Amino acid sequence: MEGKRAQEFIYNKSVELGFFDLADHIKNVGALKIQLSQMDFVSHLAKIIVGQQLSVQSAAAIWKRTKLILEKNKYKKINVNLNNSFKKAGLSRQKIEYLNGIIFNQDLLKAKKTELIKLSREEYYDLLISIKGIGPWSIEMSRIFFIGDPDIFSILDLGLKNAHKKMFPQEPYNQDFYKEFSPYRSYICLYMWRVLEDENVTI
Repeated sequence: MEGKRAQEFIYNKSVELGFFDLADHIKNVGALKIQLSQMDFVSHLAKIIVGQQLSVQSAAAIWKRTKLILEKNKYKKINVNLNNSFKKAGLSRQKIEYLNGIIFNQDLLKAKKTELIKLSREEYYDLLISIKGIGPWSIEMSRIFFIGDPDIFSILDLGLKNAHKKMFPQEPYNQDFYKEFSPYRSYICLYMWRVLEDENVTI
């Protein structure tokens, strides 16, 4: 089981580096599993857009309403009525614009997980970065929770930054610091989110 191997690796690395608080945290939490999205690619990306710059709780509430709208969506192009529904669900004008750019994107609608998994990280990045509203953080979340890439650390994630300050107040927050946890950096993300008690992080 990958989660068990990741736990053992990160625990041992924490002890080796003298990060005993992290080691204790990992021991207490136990093995974790990346909860892969069961949604289609467009819905998955839409959920990421909805959750940008929101707390876990707020994102979940707004996504619940937005998901219902998407499931009932019969429009073939951007529509005022659809936009009004998104607005009532709690989405900002900017996020509505981003959402429209995703849900009506024919390339994304045709994308299959089996094909996306075969792409290199660079190819995957290039596929998404040109889409308005999809930036590095969104791509990294997608790599973790849609592709299941075990070795992604999202340095731009505010939750991880706050968890780092709490767990490693004297250590710099950068990619070099977390390189020590490769090839299981996605799992160190899961453990760091747990520091903030965001136990149900999934996208």
